[in-house]
Amino acid sequence: MRKLKTFLLLFVATVCTFVLAACGEPTAYSVKFVNDDDSVLLELSVNEGETPEYTLEDPEKEATAQYTYTFVGWDKAISPATEDVTYKATYSQTVNKYTVTFVDEDGAVLQSGEIEYGQTPVYAGETPTKAATVQNTYTFGGWDSEIAAVTGNATYTATYTPVVNEYQVTFMDLEGEVLFQDMVAYGEVPVYGGETPALEGNAQYSYTFEGWTPVLAPVDGEATYRPVFERH
Repeated sequence: MRKLKTFLLLFVATVCTFVLAACGEPTAYSVKFVNDDDSVLLELSVNEGETPEYTLEDPEKEATAQYTYTFVGWDKAISPATEDVTYKATYSQTVNKYTVTFVDEDGAVLQSGEIEYGQTPVYAGETPTKAATVQNTYTFGGWDSEIAAVTGNATYTATYTPVVNEYQVTFMDLEGEVLFQDMVAYGEVPVYGGETPALEGNAQYSYTFEGWTPVLAPVDGEATYRPVFERH
């Protein structure tokens, strides 16, 4: 009887050992969610067989000059835990666009549009023009900086090359006959290049060339000069 009792006690102890082992603490695994730079976003301890859940706001990746990034999910499907595991955020990328504007010298917009990073803009409008002044005529001289591949918003301003205007200057005699003509640049004082004007005298008077009327002055348009004589 004593042997039977002992056997039963050993049997019960063995059964309890197996039951306790089967019913003890479940195995837990480390589950990490990391950004694409490997920085830890969330770390969990998950029991075997349980499916981890990311409970924070969607991860973000800082935009660069070239790209804007959008979170699209993790590098692998989230599944029930069977081992330590790390899930890494993945992103789609969109090439950034920037505003490129071409303006006239006075700031008036000639052309404006969005161009992708890395593309070189092309001006497709009419050649810019600048109204002439009394002093200068202007020709388009290009843009204020070299047109380059887009890396950000950019503005190009038209530049112009001035050409000093020339005007016809005429020297006439008192009867309206042309003595000398020349093209003279704005701001320069004309120089007479012909023979010295003369006025025929008579029995009473003789005449000496004294100068021109009006008085020679810097050119600001077409001009006509006539001789002035001193009577003796």
